[in-house]
Amino acid sequence: MVGSVIAWDLKRMGFDVTVADVRAEALERVASRADVRTVRADLSDAAVLKKTVDSFDLVVAALSSHMGFASLRAILEAGKNCVDISFMAENAWDLDDLAKSRGVTAIVDCGVGPGMSNIIAGYATTVLSPCERIDIKVGGLPVVRTWPFEYKAPFAPSDVLEEYVRPARIVEASKIVERPALSEPELVDFEGVGTLEAFNTDGLRSLAYFLDVPNMREKTMRYPGHIGLMRILRETGFFSSEPIEVDGAKVSPIALTSKLLFPKWSFAEGEEDITVMRIVAEGRAGGDRVRRTWELFDRYDPATGFRSMSRTTGFPATIAAELVAQGKAGGPGVHPPEVLGKMPGMLQHFIAGLADRGVRFTERTEVLR
Repeated sequence: MVGSVIAWDLKRMGFDVTVADVRAEALERVASRADVRTVRADLSDAAVLKKTVDSFDLVVAALSSHMGFASLRAILEAGKNCVDISFMAENAWDLDDLAKSRGVTAIVDCGVGPGMSNIIAGYATTVLSPCERIDIKVGGLPVVRTWPFEYKAPFAPSDVLEEYVRPARIVEASKIVERPALSEPELVDFEGVGTLEAFNTDGLRSLAYFLDVPNMREKTMRYPGHIGLMRILRETGFFSSEPIEVDGAKVSPIALTSKLLFPKWSFAEGEEDITVMRIVAEGRAGGDRVRRTWELFDRYDPATGFRSMSRTTGFPATIAAELVAQGKAGGPGVHPPEVLGKMPGMLQHFIAGLADRGVRFTERTEVLR
């Protein structure tokens, strides 16, 4: 859902692109959209992955969360530069020493949120002194709300379910604390969409460790009613990974739930979606307390048939890939996107590159009284 857009854009940018996947139908779909080569390979096997990437200069990883960290480690062990959008429970920056020992660069979490949210947050710390608070809200939604879920998954449903069970790390008074996923709901008005509900998710990730900002949180946005429904499913046990016995057979509840939800949460061909994001940073600038706000409202692109979440996630990765290929992404090591955001001119480079692709951020500054 995202990798095909990445491949298309990299080819358009002039890269020589090969796409690897275990699923023949996925490769056929990518090849029908972009003039790229394809290779069928089981990338969950580290040895196969290393062999697959051996002859290439740069790897862009768009893998599901259960294999993201192991795959990134294999790519770095193979001595390859990498840009990664994979959402993983592990801390990718734990592989920093490995990347440095191989002399390669990896930019991780480089999608929309995490990704652009990190780049903007990193930039905010360079223009606010001190930066006192960063609040991030992001969501991907279908345009048409259909009962009972009023939701479609723009990436793997199993990864969406992780957002509802993994504790959310937030920063309060300079300390990292945890809140349950789906907690602290609030209503948010967003122009062009209306009222949404936002809830805690574990989206800060590296920001909680790499930025010296005393108060930070990230929330996911959905149409109102989604939190209650997901809480019911979670508390009933549908999101549990602990196998239960049913008629003598062991069943993983979350695997079954994912299997059942996938058909209902899958976008139909040509079905439109939107991506909404709001990043608010507060602090001091020039003697004033100010609030700087960045917003994104993006829609499905009928010209290419690419969904909004695929574009807003995939294009930051392709922009980063070009920077890595040019040696402009911070040198060897594993870098979260906020490292790029702190570099002079880098946020402007990403925002301009996204605008060229039809993805537009707006920005405003207010003086707080």
